Amino acid sequence: MNDVLSLLGLCLRAGKLVYGDDAVADTVAAGDARLLVLAADAGANISRRAAHHTETAGVPVLRITEDAAQMGWAIGRRATAICCITDIGFAASAAQKAADADAQYAALAQQLNEKKKRIQSRRGVKKPRKKSAGGQSAGGVNQSTHTKRGGERA
Repeated sequence: MNDVLSLLGLCLRAGKLVYGDDAVADTVAAGDARLLVLAADAGANISRRAAHHTETAGVPVLRITEDAAQMGWAIGRRATAICCITDIGFAASAAQKAADADAQYAALAQQLNEKKKRIQSRRGVKKPRKKSAGGQSAGGVNQSTHTKRGGERA
């Protein structure tokens, strides 16, 4: 599971990791969480809240074998028992690394890989833009009413 810990550090540097109980709860409530990562020695209250997030928001939980001190060390913070990954690519990669280490996470890795494919297939499709008629620039300002120096025409 050391691969998962090194990926958590990469996620933090990319700005795709949220850590701490309250921050994770806010991220899950906003609908931005893709995967919860729970330390092996997480307390009963944090484990219960993670289970609640799974039930209400459908966010999967990955329980790693390392303790909170090791997880905190991996992300350069003090002991952290719970964190969440907000990017689907990082989440799928973390689940795959966990599945490579332990076969019990194979279904989770498959689920997140399918979700990643769905999201990436939607990213390539752009909505057609309507072409505007008239003398408007990209900023939406009508060019015929302004001069180069900022004054208005008389």
